[in-house]
Amino acid sequence: MSEFTSIPSKLEPSRGVTSRLIHYLKSHPLLFLLLLTPGIPEYLSASSQLTLLVLFPPVFFLFLAANLGLYGSGVLLAREAMIRWKKGWASVFLLGVAYGIVEEGLDLWTLFYSKAGPVGNLGFYGHWLGVNWVWAVGLMIFHSVYSIGLPIFLFGLVFPELKSKSLVSGARLSATMLILILDSIFLFGFVSGIYSGYNPGGPLLLFSGLVAAIFVVLARRLPANFLKTNAGLPKWGPRKFAFVGVLLFPATLFAGGIAAGANLPPEIPFLLDIFLAVFILTRAYKSMGTADNQQQKVALGVGLLLPIAAFGIIASIGIGNWLIVAADLLFIMFSRRLWRKWHYWTIQQRSIQTTLPAFGGSPAPTLPR
Repeated sequence: MSEFTSIPSKLEPSRGVTSRLIHYLKSHPLLFLLLLTPGIPEYLSASSQLTLLVLFPPVFFLFLAANLGLYGSGVLLAREAMIRWKKGWASVFLLGVAYGIVEEGLDLWTLFYSKAGPVGNLGFYGHWLGVNWVWAVGLMIFHSVYSIGLPIFLFGLVFPELKSKSLVSGARLSATMLILILDSIFLFGFVSGIYSGYNPGGPLLLFSGLVAAIFVVLARRLPANFLKTNAGLPKWGPRKFAFVGVLLFPATLFAGGIAAGANLPPEIPFLLDIFLAVFILTRAYKSMGTADNQQQKVALGVGLLLPIAAFGIIASIGIGNWLIVAADLLFIMFSRRLWRKWHYWTIQQRSIQTTLPAFGGSPAPTLPR
């Protein structure tokens, strides 16, 4: 930890509300990670409505607790597995798929129930042997990237000194596993009451659990260097990485709906989604390089976030959910500050040796001895 230097308190300006919030999150990295998820997949995308905070506060906090128990536990366990198993991003994405199967299959049943609210016409298009296959593959990509991978990726940029350090161990790790199990049981019972006329049946649920376990085993056995980045400087500039990040969401999440409207065989979007996700992610990773790539990483992360925020605004217009603007303002503030810190650090790093900057703080140059 000695190589990571924070800026002396006497050099810090007087703190406003935003600065105090950033200072608090800097002191509580675990809380910051929990805010990223479900913040990104649920509240930034407007899948969970912030309007409930005003209209029905008890319901809002009940859903918030359920989301934190599910997403928060999932991302913590995936990150711990990545660190303890010494694995790379390919294993993280496989663990993200396993998490998606647990949430959408075992807990919420959207992988099976054709009339589930968020599924729409994809509950019938590509439905075979009791599974919404086109919906399932798109959603597994979403959870793998946006629910699990992206929060871990952004956390590493905000807290570089904690990038390879465990956040939960011993009793905390056991508690995290227990929370995920209890939350899953709660959601299973909750959904059973909502879909009172439907039950996926034991075979489908057992099959889902088996597939999720297989993905965990694959993630455990996959070599750490399975997905390699090219050595040296990045091949692309920050703008291209941002564009590629923006491209992933529409390329993989809209293909099913477009194919359904065009009445194409469901096998086409099923395979196309997988191909595009693998191609975009591997191409970006290999082009990232191993040196002087922090600005490119930030650009990719912000690019991945941007369509989620835009989708949340569009989805909220019809129901007058203007609280989504607050989430988007936080997204803008976060992106701007993260970019500025790594941009300044890169400029300094090219001329003198520097320490890694803390989120919300200025880069601290290390003078040569």
